[in-house]
Amino acid sequence: MDSKASVYDNIIEAALIEFGTKGYLVASTNVIAKNASVSKGLIFKYFSSKANLFYIVFERELNFFLEQYREFKTQLKNDIFEQIIDIVIWKGQYAKRYPNSSNVLLEGIANPPLEIKEQLLGKLITLKEISISDLISGIAFDKTNPEISKETVARVINIAVAGLQATYIDKNTNFEVLESIRSESLEYLKILIRGMEK
Repeated sequence: MDSKASVYDNIIEAALIEFGTKGYLVASTNVIAKNASVSKGLIFKYFSSKANLFYIVFERELNFFLEQYREFKTQLKNDIFEQIIDIVIWKGQYAKRYPNSSNVLLEGIANPPLEIKEQLLGKLITLKEISISDLISGIAFDKTNPEISKETVARVINIAVAGLQATYIDKNTNFEVLESIRSESLEYLKILIRGMEK
């Protein structure tokens, strides 16, 4: 017979697939139980509720995401603009490689289940380390036009990064073209900054 740890892991894996493909509201604990080869009652014995199960899955995937990011971060170049572009590309690669994980994280951040909203929001502080805003704060603003505030520069870069993500980083992005995307995106950011200089 499976150990408790193995049963627990089977439930988590089945829940990740169910939440990752259908979203929290549509996900079924009946399907999770069937795919984990356990009874529905056993799921509630371990996790007490569907919301709590989602929270545990979210927490595990968040920790995995941060672990992967920290490993990737050691390879980043010194130039802040290159870092921004490389992080954008890395996030796209991560989402393509781990779609269920990415979907669970996105839902937990953008549309958290009401029963665990406070708990999930409490976890978001850990995402500060991958914030583009944090990188932007490292930019020397001594060359920017004094009529343009730091906040405006940061907002423009954030909008540009969001636009680059929407334009280039989707599920159909081919890894072979990422270097050309990187170069073009880097040039675009530098043009934006030059336009705000004195």
